[in-house]
Amino acid sequence: MDTGIDAKQTERVLSHLARLMHHRDQEGQDVLESLRPAWLGADAWDIVLEDLEAQRYRERRRVARLQLVKG
Repeated sequence: MDTGIDAKQTERVLSHLARLMHHRDQEGQDVLESLRPAWLGADAWDIVLEDLEAQRYRERRRVARLQLVKG
């Protein structure tokens, strides 16, 4: 295991995987499949990618802004 990999590098890789999953097309799907570790089943890989996508692209709660309207 390469201990020279830092948290920022890991975050960049995970973010890139999430982007590929979010904006996937056939080419992106092929890239994601090529990155799947041999020991990890396809279903488990899909779950990992879906979780990464959900964490990165969580919908932010929209705060309602109240305005006074003079009538």
